[in-house]
Amino acid sequence: MKHELKIAKISTIIVFLALIRTIIEPLRLFYGRSISEIPSPELIPYIIGALFAAVGLFISTIFYYYGKTKFVIAVCVLVIIALVVVKYWFNLK
Repeated sequence: MKHELKIAKISTIIVFLALIRTIIEPLRLFYGRSISEIPSPELIPYIIGALFAAVGLFISTIFYYYGKTKFVIAVCVLVIIALVVVKYWFNLK
C-alpha cells in the first residue's frame, strides 16, 4: 500500500509538470515573434495537451483524496499516453 501511495504521488507530480510544459510552450512560440505571425493551428496541439493534462490531474487528485491510488496511477498513465498520441497526431518534433 505504501508503495502504491508513493507511485501515485510521483505520477501526479509528473502530470502536473506535463501541464506546466504544455501551458508554457505557446509562450515559447511567442518569444521573438509577434502574435500575428503565429498561426492559430500551431497552438491547437498545445491547448489540447494542456486540457488533457488538466483534466487528468483533476481526476487523479480526486481519486487520491479518496485513497484510490491504483486509479491515480492508471489516470496518470492514460494522460501520458494521450499526450504522446496528440504529439504524433499533430506531427510535433
